[in-house]
Amino acid sequence: MQSKNVLNILEAQSFFINSSVKVGKITFASYLINSLFKEKVIIFTPQESFLFKRRFEILSKQFIPLAKIKDSVQTYYLKENWHGLKQNYGLSFFLQEIESIVKSSEQKVILFHRFAEYFEFQDRYEIENIYKSLIKIATANDKKIIFSTNTQHVNYEYIHNAAEEFSDVTINIRENENHERLIDIKDIAHNYEYPLMNFKINKNTFLLDYYDAHELEKTRPRNILIAKLDDIENNLDDLCSYIFNKPNFILKHANSLATILQEIFIMPDVIVILMKRNMQNFDTIKAIRQQLPNTPIVTILDQDFVRAEDAQEAYSYGCDDLFSNNLSLENLILSFQKNSKTFFYNDEMKTLPQLPNIAPDFNSLKEFANACLEKSIFFSAFVFNTNHDTKKVTQISRKHDYIYQTDEKLYYLALNTRLKDAKSILKAYSNYEVLCTWEPLNNTDLTGCFQ
Repeated sequence: MQSKNVLNILEAQSFFINSSVKVGKITFASYLINSLFKEKVIIFTPQESFLFKRRFEILSKQFIPLAKIKDSVQTYYLKENWHGLKQNYGLSFFLQEIESIVKSSEQKVILFHRFAEYFEFQDRYEIENIYKSLIKIATANDKKIIFSTNTQHVNYEYIHNAAEEFSDVTINIRENENHERLIDIKDIAHNYEYPLMNFKINKNTFLLDYYDAHELEKTRPRNILIAKLDDIENNLDDLCSYIFNKPNFILKHANSLATILQEIFIMPDVIVILMKRNMQNFDTIKAIRQQLPNTPIVTILDQDFVRAEDAQEAYSYGCDDLFSNNLSLENLILSFQKNSKTFFYNDEMKTLPQLPNIAPDFNSLKEFANACLEKSIFFSAFVFNTNHDTKKVTQISRKHDYIYQTDEKLYYLALNTRLKDAKSILKAYSNYEVLCTWEPLNNTDLTGCFQ
């Protein structure tokens, strides 16, 4: 349990824990109090005393870390005539009694268990003031305060809004398909989301693992929708498909608004639209944006250049990134990584075999090229006739270019470069005859060129 980020939450003063029924609010709150805060606690609960005591009895027997938690708990229960008192005197008497208990107590943590149940629906407009006042009482007496509530309660929305406004930390507990508890922690004050924690419980351990939120997000399967709205004579749809041909990506294709609206039910993480510039297509983007307000839309226009007015129009209809036919492949990859919120392409690049830019032998270069194909790393290949020129190439000007030279041929690999963008390479070797050029979109067999 050595996580600096998680330990930072101990500096917070007020906490809000929420989950659906029977997902572990009181268990996790008990864990925080007993194992992280290591303090005695005052618990206020609307639950009947025998039920609450029974729950704590079960916790202390079920989980070794909570074996002695009963010794550190002082519990207060609502009076039987609570609703009548509230109706006659309002909620001010409640705050006064809480403040009196807190001031005279030695406990350093206050827990309001099932906080939503203190209020009837007609009390909902009092919730924010009560929430704020309780935090003020706790802070004035140098105590931490924890609120727990059920997300399915009728008052949840009002309590959640108050928590987002006044709490330092919110904690959401949810159950996955393996019946494990995943915990999302958000530092409201600093707008920071802590790592996810896997709350899979056994008798000895509460938090078996801390998962880095970025790692979880990176490995989550992504749905990608590629929509080609016009009969465009280029292979950019193939290029986009090739880039996304990676593990954990699910590709869908559409060619009309109707098929797009069918496919958006997969809740795509990124939508790539290839189209001509016309109002009908921009209206299609607007319709998609209305259905999916938060899904990134990357648009590639079938024209050589994107003018400022094109960009302004595209962004006003809902595009997030806009490219022309003459796009930079590296910029397109950066856009896809940014909008899918994972460095999937760069991560695959890092797994390629280590190869010096000047390959030691021809087989090493071929093995490297085949590894790129296997991982769908885009590259262009060139074979030059060196005309028995004995002058050896001793350096490569670009980081991701790789060559092997014989007495008769120069084999050249240019990563993340399309043939149409390789003019600088052809210019650099203009004194050599071009024997072969190749890229992977239409032919994945490199043998015909590299032999």
